[in-house]
Amino acid sequence: MKALALFTIFVLIFGTASTSLVSDAYAQKIPDVLLSIATQADTEILNQLENSYGDSVPSDIQTLYETGHAAVESLKNPISDDVEQAQEYFLIAMKSFRQITSLISEPSSDVKSTISLDRDLNSELNRLHKYFQSLKAISEKHNTGIDFSEIEQLFTLAHEQINLDMIDEGTETLHQLESLIHMKNQKIREHSSNSASDRITVFALKQLEKIQKMLDDPSLDTSMPEFLIAISLVAEIETLISEDNIPTAKEKFGELNQIMKIIKISTAE
Repeated sequence: MKALALFTIFVLIFGTASTSLVSDAYAQKIPDVLLSIATQADTEILNQLENSYGDSVPSDIQTLYETGHAAVESLKNPISDDVEQAQEYFLIAMKSFRQITSLISEPSSDVKSTISLDRDLNSELNRLHKYFQSLKAISEKHNTGIDFSEIEQLFTLAHEQINLDMIDEGTETLHQLESLIHMKNQKIREHSSNSASDRITVFALKQLEKIQKMLDDPSLDTSMPEFLIAISLVAEIETLISEDNIPTAKEKFGELNQIMKIIKISTAE
């Protein structure tokens, strides 16, 4: 603002020089010069307030403006030849206007910060929603039956909070979403693991059933040592499956298959 920039110059001139050092002819012009600058500053400040706040000027800024404006009005009706009084009114007005300019500029950084936070939250929310959609698709593919309604409601709430600049609340909702999605992911993993285990169990039991039928064949030589080993392994594998000890059951299945190959060869001979 040109008027406020000129303020510094006049402080240097009038703040350090005694009126006794200024010629009477020039001294008579000083109040008019100060009034011109202060009036211009008053107009510029008023325009800034209208552009920034409209009819909702903050009370502290309104008080400062009234102080500055009153000083400008006093400059219009100075005491005859009282240069020092004119300087005092001028300094009061310009000090008030400078404080207003500082206060107006401060919120702008807050607004930028808020906009930045809004963008960051929206970006994070969108990223999380894409991950959630993928997780939900996997859940439906495996028929887990997991309910995602609470998460969907929280996404709606988070969007509303961010749109209303409720940054703290939106951040908290985002954390809740991350926690819930993590829990659902664990459930999906458990379901998939259990499903895989169930499939292995079903397959193993079918294989045991086939092997048991082979061992029940009356043509087999039940006196051969492999026969007794096979019977023992079948019983052991059934126990391991009932205990959900699938890894060990698979190892024993490998041994049983080798024994059954020997039995088949012996029977063929």
